[in-house]
Amino acid sequence: MRFSFSVRSRSSVSRLSVPFRRVVGLALSRGCCSWLLRSSSRSFSGSVVWCGFASRSRAAAFAFVVSRLVGCVVWVRPGWCSVSGFVWFVSVPVVR
Repeated sequence: MRFSFSVRSRSSVSRLSVPFRRVVGLALSRGCCSWLLRSSSRSFSGSVVWCGFASRSRAAAFAFVVSRLVGCVVWVRPGWCSVSGFVWFVSVPVVR
């Protein structure tokens, strides 16, 4: 059984330089229960925000909206949060 999945909107707009505050604000307005800003050598922007959602459907809906915003595929993965327990993380490339 595969738990991780990718989400991409059909938008052809490629922005790739979305500030992390905008992504976190959008996540919090969509029901995010935790978020984390990390440096990433694998990300083209150098940083990734991980937004945690208690519901898989909310995570997928947020991933669809944010993939349109950043113009690339975002990933939804299961994970563990010390405050909320089991959550679905959406990883989004951002600019600090």
